[in-house]
Amino acid sequence: RPFSSTRPHQARYVRFNETSQSSRDWRPSTWDRQSRILGGVGLVAVTYYVYHLEQVPETGRWRFMDISPGAERKLAEQTHAQLLQEYRGKILPPNHPLTLQVKKIVTRLLEASDLGHIKADAGTGTFGEVLQDLWHSPSGSPDMASAPSPPTSARNPAEWNVMVVNDPKIVNAMATFGSIVVFTGILPICQDENVLAAVLGHEIAHAVARHPSESLSYGKVLFLISYLLELAGLSFGFGQILTSLVLQLPNSRTHELEADKLGLFYSARACYDPRGAPELQSRLSNLEKHKKGGFDLGFLSTHPTSEVRIKALERLLPDADSIRASSERCSGMEEALGAF
Repeated sequence: RPFSSTRPHQARYVRFNETSQSSRDWRPSTWDRQSRILGGVGLVAVTYYVYHLEQVPETGRWRFMDISPGAERKLAEQTHAQLLQEYRGKILPPNHPLTLQVKKIVTRLLEASDLGHIKADAGTGTFGEVLQDLWHSPSGSPDMASAPSPPTSARNPAEWNVMVVNDPKIVNAMATFGSIVVFTGILPICQDENVLAAVLGHEIAHAVARHPSESLSYGKVLFLISYLLELAGLSFGFGQILTSLVLQLPNSRTHELEADKLGLFYSARACYDPRGAPELQSRLSNLEKHKKGGFDLGFLSTHPTSEVRIKALERLLPDADSIRASSERCSGMEEALGAF
């Protein structure tokens, strides 16, 4: 080593069965313990999730649902009481012409699809066994075999509350846990019975398909995912934004499209013109463009864009026309109108 001033390293022979000090002193790290805990929690969560998967009877879509019928009945009673309190003084009386008109359309929609009937004291009474009747009915009704694709989740009569709220500024209607609410602000947009039937059919579909309960169930999944993202090093706020964009908002838009489809068929069975549904979306689109100046980011919205909904509804119009044409109720009504 003529060009080196350093002392050469001496090689050390290590026997095959010799164990180094570092190997003897190895201990599981804190992160390894956390990984095992997270793995166990994840396994339990996945098992719970899979166990509570079910199909929507009307569409066959798979979803997570862990809200029991008993919990739904309690939520129904609480929601109805809150509605009465919130809109106290604005609810039109049962014999008001607008209330009677809405009730007439709701009655046709409910009876045509065997979804129940309006409660006699609608708007003032309390919920009984609405959800038990709607979603946990005995199977096999003798008169349902010949009906065009009836909803299997609502074969027994159920009682619905209907209230019309005098508020021209709210352009909306809603149905949740057996209570149907129509705000007078939506009526000038509808202009006729066919479009109003599309509104009411859509909202009834939300309740029949149990979308409110599904949203509550899904909220638990979103919270767990946000928490796991936080443990992985992402801030809680970023995790919430990510799960909202990737899971929550798309799921909400799925509910809207599903309710559009079911509501369209409800209207057709009740002998209303199904073209009222795309016409409604066209009118709402014009209203939104007037308010927002035509700027719409669909992926940031809880609802699909009007263009998406109109195209989806128009694709379903042949099926709706077929349901309407095959209905004895509708043919008899057309004959009566022709004779008149």
